[in-house]
Amino acid sequence: MPLTGHPIVTRLTRVMGLKAAEIESLAAIFERDLSVKKREELIVHGSEFRSLCFVKAGYAIRYRLLRSGKRQILKLILPGDVVGLPVSFFDRSGYAVVAVSELTYAVCPFASYVRLCYEQPKFGLVLSWLAAEEAATYAEHIVNLGRRTPIERLAQLLLDTHARLLAVGLAGEASFNLPFSQEIMADALGLSVPHLNRVMQQLRAEHLVTSNARLIDLTDLAGLRRLAQYQSTDLAPIPVF
Repeated sequence: MPLTGHPIVTRLTRVMGLKAAEIESLAAIFERDLSVKKREELIVHGSEFRSLCFVKAGYAIRYRLLRSGKRQILKLILPGDVVGLPVSFFDRSGYAVVAVSELTYAVCPFASYVRLCYEQPKFGLVLSWLAAEEAATYAEHIVNLGRRTPIERLAQLLLDTHARLLAVGLAGEASFNLPFSQEIMADALGLSVPHLNRVMQQLRAEHLVTSNARLIDLTDLAGLRRLAQYQSTDLAPIPVF
């Protein structure tokens, strides 16, 4: 199955030199493209999941629903992300993943990817690099919820979403279309929707961002970074020997 134009190829070529034959090897293990509708679950909490799903288009969330009914969003899933990392390494999933828009992704069995790693160890390094980036994202999320103020949390989330979309060619240099609802943003930041709205108004009042419907302009990118104490988590290239 061809991967031409797939955002995962854009992500991978940033950290390693992928030759045409290697892209073909990766494409060969994908079984098919799948599409799911908004609100359809890709992973059910507590279930077994043994696939890697490389998101081509659309958006999803990784979350945990507590007995109280409260939802904590662990990650906003964008094009180029991999659904199934890290759950495929465990017996059961400790979270759920649900599409928040129509979602298209290329899917391969986890065992097929492992086999490819044995045949071409470079792809094992790729998975390690992606897992390292995932760990850095989680660490920043912990700092966000544990120590940042609400306005700093929102600033960091906007900057991170913009950077991830820009990396796969889906954002401008200082603007992007925010694909998530207020409820999703609030659950990702540990805020109520009214509180989120007040914080967004504060960012506008301080001329750090402007917004029109879903279009977000990072009006003062440097000021926003200072506010959030934002540090880019760009991956270093994989060394070549």
